[in-house]
Amino acid sequence: MSLFDKLFKKVTHKAGATKAGTPAIAIAGEAGLSADVQMPDQYLPLWELQKNRQLMEVKIGTASRVYQSMILAIDIERGLLWLDDLFPQQLILDTGDEITLRHHRNGEQLLVRAPVVALGSNYGATGFAIELPEFAAYTPRRSSPRYAIGHQSPLSVKIRTLGQEPSFGTLQDISSGGLRLMIAGNLLPYLRHGALLPLCEVNLTDDLQIRCKARICAFRMGRSPYRHTQISVEFLDLEEEKREALTRFLCESQFRSTGEQELARPGGVQQDLKQFAAA
Repeated sequence: MSLFDKLFKKVTHKAGATKAGTPAIAIAGEAGLSADVQMPDQYLPLWELQKNRQLMEVKIGTASRVYQSMILAIDIERGLLWLDDLFPQQLILDTGDEITLRHHRNGEQLLVRAPVVALGSNYGATGFAIELPEFAAYTPRRSSPRYAIGHQSPLSVKIRTLGQEPSFGTLQDISSGGLRLMIAGNLLPYLRHGALLPLCEVNLTDDLQIRCKARICAFRMGRSPYRHTQISVEFLDLEEEKREALTRFLCESQFRSTGEQELARPGGVQQDLKQFAAA
């Protein structure tokens, strides 16, 4: 009997009482599974999402299309997380596809990436199952400090969107995970969330050049100091050695983490950049 055939067999109730104060979950779905199991601490965020029937953002593989779903069941015994059918409806999902789940809460995000291991439609049920992660926890949306420069930055960034000629802008802020740049004019017709950039390039010093693919995370129009487009991107295939060098470079520099704010140190941005490059 295969693993997927066993998925819909009745689960034997384990002996032993659930600890007081520890939530339990009934693993249930259209397949008729039913069992009460103790919910480990590492899965409490998932249990809360299921209990409150919270919608989660879902992406398939590297596609930019965003779907929604909710958790139907947490099968700890088999290491499976069952999700409802995707909305809007799609017909491309298959076993082996990697799924990215994301849920935002108070400036934090819960992120799960796992392969699809079973489709409910093959067993007369709705939804699909992915591998249950080892743990699930909310983390700050920004995983690495951002070092801001400001609109007077002399550092040029080169990006290229699919099917378009390269565009040049000025570096606004940077972290080991990505950067934000400012490009004169309106580029909104050529941008979309999650889109792949075949090229993202910035030369920080003669010895440290960043050149990689990137993904668009956010963009907006700005009016000051001139009409421009601000674009935030995530580095995709940056070599680990290069990322570590960038991290050291930023930590040893004179920049400080300022979020969306510009540097407040006296002496001006130009002086800061000189110290940055000499660090």
